[in-house]
Amino acid sequence: MRSAALEAPSPAPKRPRGRPRGSKAVVVRPGADGREGRALGVHHVAFLRATFLGLELRAAFERYLAFGETTTDLRHVEARRRELLAQVVEAGRRLVLTKPDDPALARDVELLKMDGPVAKAVALPSLDEWVQNEGMDPDMWSEAELLAEYQAAFGLDNPEALEAAEGSADRVKERVKALNRLSALLTVAPQAGDKVDIWFARPVVLRLRNAGVVTLENLYQLVNVCGFRWYGKVQGFGARRAALVVAWLRAQSETVNLALRDGLDEPKSHRALRLGTAASLLVAAPRYGLVPLERLALPSSLLGAEGVFRSHLPNSLEAQDDLQAITRWLSRYDERPATQRSYRKEVERFVLWAATVQRKPVSSVSALDCQAYRAFLSAVPASWVNSAPVERTDPMWRPFRGTPSPASQKQALVIVQTMFEGLRDAGYLVANPMRAVMKGFALPSSRLNVTRSFTEDEWAHVQRCIADEPAGAARTRLKCLLELLVTSGVRLEELAQARWGNLRLETLPELPPTWVLSVTGKRNKTRDVPLADDVVELLREHAEGFREAEEEGGWTEADRPLIFALAGSVPQWGLVDGRVRQVAVAEVGGGALSGAGIYALLKRFFGRAAASAGAAGLEAGRFEAASTHWMRHTFARQSLVDGAPLEVVSELMGHASIDTTSIYSTQELARKIGAVRLKRSRTSA
Repeated sequence: MRSAALEAPSPAPKRPRGRPRGSKAVVVRPGADGREGRALGVHHVAFLRATFLGLELRAAFERYLAFGETTTDLRHVEARRRELLAQVVEAGRRLVLTKPDDPALARDVELLKMDGPVAKAVALPSLDEWVQNEGMDPDMWSEAELLAEYQAAFGLDNPEALEAAEGSADRVKERVKALNRLSALLTVAPQAGDKVDIWFARPVVLRLRNAGVVTLENLYQLVNVCGFRWYGKVQGFGARRAALVVAWLRAQSETVNLALRDGLDEPKSHRALRLGTAASLLVAAPRYGLVPLERLALPSSLLGAEGVFRSHLPNSLEAQDDLQAITRWLSRYDERPATQRSYRKEVERFVLWAATVQRKPVSSVSALDCQAYRAFLSAVPASWVNSAPVERTDPMWRPFRGTPSPASQKQALVIVQTMFEGLRDAGYLVANPMRAVMKGFALPSSRLNVTRSFTEDEWAHVQRCIADEPAGAARTRLKCLLELLVTSGVRLEELAQARWGNLRLETLPELPPTWVLSVTGKRNKTRDVPLADDVVELLREHAEGFREAEEEGGWTEADRPLIFALAGSVPQWGLVDGRVRQVAVAEVGGGALSGAGIYALLKRFFGRAAASAGAAGLEAGRFEAASTHWMRHTFARQSLVDGAPLEVVSELMGHASIDTTSIYSTQELARKIGAVRLKRSRTSA
């Protein structure tokens, strides 16, 4: 027996227009601009399922949807429930039209149309619970009387009512099953590039945009940069809403391939107190121990005033002790931040080792000590290692993330030798103890891994994946990047710094006019790289969409970036005068895309390419490992295979030595393989 409410389904609200063509997300509600809507995710289905099963409406809403909404008013919650259900039904109806031979699908949609009150029979309290809730004294009633009252209260004493309740319960179960089946066909998972508009309510979106958050990736970045009190950067956000948003972002981490850092659930001061390290975290005073170089305080015996190899003549660094000399030597690389970070890391490790293990100032380290440091690098103690990335102000910071590889050990020793040489040249030291022992170090020579490049089949798959990307500015920019990198061999930072003013049309005798890009690479060396005409046309097409931004910014054509940022970046915050302040303002789009932005963009694309690599008969793991440098390796390998002279490829790539370029050549290896095969064919005959 069916209830009237189940027989008379509520009419679905009229579907508003505005869903963009080609959209893969199931639109739940159109945006205010009429162009975008909110997507249907698994949490929406979970909310509907909970209401089917009798969970109190507000509780279901707070559990699954409150993170993206602005109110829990029951009228809004009920409207949201009906809106979601109507969207599921409408999307299911459209799906039925594409699968007319699937009667089960049509039946599922019809079941969901029957929107009505949930049958209470699915969640009846037990007899004891009901007696307690009603405040009835069991001593005043017999068990039979209590049972009769219980049945009468829920209509279970009437056979027809009992049949109706059981029928309603069965119908609820069927509707839940129908919703589950449709969920697998209709829901979409959040992606890093999704705009926040499709996952959050309009008022929340406006607040996030005011904080520079446009996409989910921006939101992850904001939370990670600002930490526990990130919501202070979003006007109208409080601690409770922030906790809901963080919980939702954590749940999506695997899908969007982004992670939230640790320490978001409590302030650093609370964490420090809980761990018993408040003093070291809250007061970052210099101290002796395994701490970063800028926080290191050495006792007078280790400062090097009486160092064995100290020069007692004036030095060009005007340094009075070892730490001062080393810090001023590192400042020579201020204009080369990547080099400075690499040098600081290795010098920092060496200084800490000399002070805490050898108990010597750096200016007293001998050649025997340098040999001992080599042995130390090959077996770094666990107390010096923290495999997790932590801030330099964190008490858990350690100099190493693990024992360095043999090649990294050699790099470390070379850098330390460079430091000693710099201090000797500055007149601070009279000897370089590392020079005497480097010749005896049997460490493997550094060698490029040329397998980190795309084969012809893999590159063809990359091209197919580009064609499958949604048409628009993002695809044009992606194609620009891939084609430019694989046909020129320029480095990532060289491309990020390139401007249209570096591009010129060169006309040479007996050659057609050719576009040439001047880039400045390592060792501040400038070189000319020819570009294909179709690549320049792609760059022009990419730049066309930013004419307005160019005019507003007052740029000249020479200042125009080769690769633009399509949207504004998240505002950046840092520590200024001991306080967290905004140190970089987000742009509205149209600025140059940074090297980090280019790297992240291509990593996400290669991740998408990896998902379809298996179907193409290719190894997905290689695409997951691919990065911007793979394009440079691919350029070198393909150029040599096509017969380009080795010295020309070396000049195009900006290598300091032709020996580096020769690593990409497979001719010598091919001759070796051919000789071995020929020998084997003769001996096995």
